Amino acid sequence: MSNQFAMDKEVLKQLEIIKSLQKRSQAAVYSLYAQAVLEYSLYYHKKNQLLSKIDHALAKRDEQQFMVLTNDYKTLIEDHKNGKTIYDYGFKLHLTFQ
Repeated sequence: MSNQFAMDKEVLKQLEIIKSLQKRSQAAVYSLYAQAVLEYSLYYHKKNQLLSKIDHALAKRDEQQFMVLTNDYKTLIEDHKNGKTIYDYGFKLHLTFQ
């Protein structure tokens, strides 16, 4: 006869996380915050860099460079349109990009 009170392994895992929450919550917050800052920094740096290069290509009337850069820009925006989820210490944080 199977034990009707046996828990799914994922539930047990979540319970262990909750049990250790007090010890880990500060580390999780710091880690997720650091990862978020890094993700946002990389995204906005790349976005601004591409926009600057696009402006430069327009000023030089370099159609080929303009097309390459605008495609890179579109790819960056498309890759981030649904955001990104980061995980650490059993917690997750969903980042959105504009």
